[in-house]
Amino acid sequence: MIALSVALLLAGIPASGLGRPPVKRVATSKTILATTTPSSSASPTASATEQAAADKAQRNAAAVVAAAAPPTPVTARISIPLIGIRNAPVYDRGTDARGNMLIAPGYSVTHFAFSAPFGAGNAVIYGHDDIQGSIFGHLYDLRPGDTVRITVGTETQSYRVTGHQIVAPTAVSVLAPTRDARLTIITCWPYNVDTQRWIVTAVKT
Repeated sequence: MIALSVALLLAGIPASGLGRPPVKRVATSKTILATTTPSSSASPTASATEQAAADKAQRNAAAVVAAAAPPTPVTARISIPLIGIRNAPVYDRGTDARGNMLIAPGYSVTHFAFSAPFGAGNAVIYGHDDIQGSIFGHLYDLRPGDTVRITVGTETQSYRVTGHQIVAPTAVSVLAPTRDARLTIITCWPYNVDTQRWIVTAVKT
């Protein structure tokens, strides 16, 4: 999902306060980030509606293939005590053929494979906020000073939240490399609308 030219950032994760009751939703596939500029493959006579239908069919087919693929190893574990995340699995994912960031299914977090390794630069992670377990359904409740822990093998790294920002899906600058060791944590915003992205930054302590 990165390392190419980038056009769309993230889609598919909601927000709410700690008091929001969990909501059961049908698991669907959402695009997190598109890192390439969409190309027009439709013939001159194809309508916009036909092209949209074709694009949707292709995304759905890709989601079915991904779900059927053998599971990949857990590369790390994440804990964010304040919002109830404890030792959740983290999987590496890249991008599909269209440049869309792939996301691991279920109650899990995805590490963008083209970003830095944990503890060595800008490690970009993302997850759903309103489907498939909604692991980042309360990401919006994090405040500066809160703690995020990443465990890789036997090493546990601690990160301190420094702030957040709300950006457009095209704001791929959040994926850029950094000299410091940090986490860029991404989910969708607003809850159940997903027209923007909620970005939390946490630096290694």
